[in-house]
Amino acid sequence: MASAARDLPDDLDKAQVVWELRLGTHQYTIPTVDRGRVYIGIDDAKMDRPGIKPTGGGLLLCVEQTTGKMIWQMHSPRYMEGMTEPYHFDQWRAGFCSGPAVEGDRVFVVGNRGEVLCLDREGQTNGNDGPFLDELGYMGIKDPQGAALLPTDGDITWVHNFVKDLDVIPHDVCGSTLLIHGDFVYACTSNGVNGHHNMVPRPDAPTLIVLDKKNGRLVATDGEKIGRRMLHGHWSSPSCGEVDGKAIIFLGGGDGVLYAFEPPAGPGDGSGAQTLKRVWSHDCNPPGYRMRDGRPIPYARDSDKSPDGPSEILGTPVSHEGRVYVTIGQSPMHGVGKGLLSCLDAATGNEIWSSALVERSLATVAISDGLLYVPDYSGRLHCFDTKTGERCWTHEMEAGTWASSAFVADGKVYAGTEAGVLWVLKAGKEKKVLSRMSLDSMPATLTAADGVLFLPTQRRLTAYASKPPAGS
Repeated sequence: MASAARDLPDDLDKAQVVWELRLGTHQYTIPTVDRGRVYIGIDDAKMDRPGIKPTGGGLLLCVEQTTGKMIWQMHSPRYMEGMTEPYHFDQWRAGFCSGPAVEGDRVFVVGNRGEVLCLDREGQTNGNDGPFLDELGYMGIKDPQGAALLPTDGDITWVHNFVKDLDVIPHDVCGSTLLIHGDFVYACTSNGVNGHHNMVPRPDAPTLIVLDKKNGRLVATDGEKIGRRMLHGHWSSPSCGEVDGKAIIFLGGGDGVLYAFEPPAGPGDGSGAQTLKRVWSHDCNPPGYRMRDGRPIPYARDSDKSPDGPSEILGTPVSHEGRVYVTIGQSPMHGVGKGLLSCLDAATGNEIWSSALVERSLATVAISDGLLYVPDYSGRLHCFDTKTGERCWTHEMEAGTWASSAFVADGKVYAGTEAGVLWVLKAGKEKKVLSRMSLDSMPATLTAADGVLFLPTQRRLTAYASKPPAGS
């Protein structure tokens, strides 16, 4: 959520549009910029690929960073077989809701059908490398006779289906972005409640899984049985920090608890999955959010938009200088309500400071120069001192924020709202609004590279620059 990019525009109405790419109807991921390419996950509503019709599924795009021209695309049809009511999986036809993670010549992403996908960075431009070879069948071409892969198709290396292999039943969407650390890929399964929202069909299914990044083999699971305490669903992403020279994996739970694990001891011998060793856990809900007068406070629902009750962790835990920062929140359909921003000791999980000034939030915090920026669903953008927890300022953004986090770069803070407005403020302890821009649809989180700001909305991905990019 913070970048070292420079020379970024502070008013996009006056900035140069480098290129613009028409997307579909749903877009919730942060674009990934890597070595001259941009990767983004969307839905397939506007897909243009001969022989394939949109299904309400997902589409992973790889485009040129300087022009937006497509290099390759990977279609993932909507998957509903065996997932009808009382389940509530893939009902929103939201496509890929996972930000692509790129390492070397591989692209890793959580697909819309409950899978972890590993793809070749080059797509089919360098041939179908395998070991996975049935891309035509995967894309829904039932009778491949006479059909052929195109140079603009994606190239899958391996697939791990946690719905089929681990008996997971995701709720709504598979909304977690992968963590790559060492030889492993860490994925959250989005396990959740059923369509009636009254029970968890698979309470003992894993929430966090660890795969061998070379072949997709299952190495470890969390073993915490978070489904037994699940409030709604699990859509937070795992992250990694370092304490005393050792890596720790952080997991924000669908039960409102932040967990810290040791990485797997090794790849294992393939005889069975290891269980991750928990280092500590911390309930990010104060006791008063869970109990009142000796009775549990009900969890809010779309039919009962109560501001009270416990919340899950939806943003990604952020490890910074020996501390971990995380918010709690709920689906925007549940309305505004009590939240909490927590700052914990990364080694012990003990609370250093917290602030209930941040209401329910789906956001991941952005940290830069000792300051933390985070929006909440009440429609406020907050700035905190990371050391003391003092709130430096707050800005009313006129509408709630749930599809994006704040992004800070080049002395500016970019934050969007569900009303389709992008705010740009000056980064620092003194609040100063630089610009306000109305968009055609709700924005997701921005990113930047090489003097270019990439703004994703539900319908478009637009590249902006303060001045013409070098070489243009």
